[in-house]
Amino acid sequence: MNEKSFANGPAAPETFDGLRQRVRDRFPTLSPHLQRIARASLEEPNSFALNTTQVIADELEIQPSTLIRFAKEFGYKGFSEFQRVFRQRLIEGQAGVRGQVLEDSAKMPPPDAKALLDASVAAHMEALKHLSETCDLGDLATAIRMMRSARHVYIAGLRRSSPIAEYLHYGLLRAERACSMLDFSGGMAGPQIATISREDLLVAIAFPPYSVPVVEVVMDADVVGRRILTITDTAESPLARHAETTLLVGSESKSHLQPISAAIALVQTLITATAQDELD
Repeated sequence: MNEKSFANGPAAPETFDGLRQRVRDRFPTLSPHLQRIARASLEEPNSFALNTTQVIADELEIQPSTLIRFAKEFGYKGFSEFQRVFRQRLIEGQAGVRGQVLEDSAKMPPPDAKALLDASVAAHMEALKHLSETCDLGDLATAIRMMRSARHVYIAGLRRSSPIAEYLHYGLLRAERACSMLDFSGGMAGPQIATISREDLLVAIAFPPYSVPVVEVVMDADVVGRRILTITDTAESPLARHAETTLLVGSESKSHLQPISAAIALVQTLITATAQDELD
């Protein structure tokens, strides 16, 4: 492939990592329909590599022409050209290459467990220290008032955020507070949102690349004027833009797996402040 210049982007051929970073950088400037495509491309790159334009459009409930417009936003002539970047990512990660990596790894000495433990602990300590130094206490006080006044708390969180959401659910149940996890796996999250009253509260948790189902239930709840508390990474997060109050947990850790300890500490604060007299 001959090298050529893309509008709003680097010269081609472009790596998947480079394209992913451009999508992240431009996300706030995209229209809602294009943001939906952007989120899906970051969260389900294999789907973008393997499916046809029509299948992807059907899954996202958009017109195929919107996918073409999205590709052109990033300097590609059409969606097929854009899709090649995702397919190249799969080719580069093919089984033979992975097998060689595993074979090489088997010949290496075992990892230093103590060093790995110390690095993990350090990452968690760093995240907790950052939360303590940067948490907006005014927003935290508002979030506590929202939790205490809610008739029923609905909780949304997937992937990395799933254990955080589950811990909030567990804590509120231990405090005998009315609460429910949104049922994404059973396809009932939408109907649950439809039952939320003005006295209820939706607590949504998501971090990059922001699970599309969680973002969509937040948008749905916002459209019908329901109360929303979100826990996310930045004020530019798609969750924060639709929330009444947002609690920010930065994700600047150098660890490969972002620690969730800071978010857990924040959730534990909410649980304790919401019903501290009822907890063991």
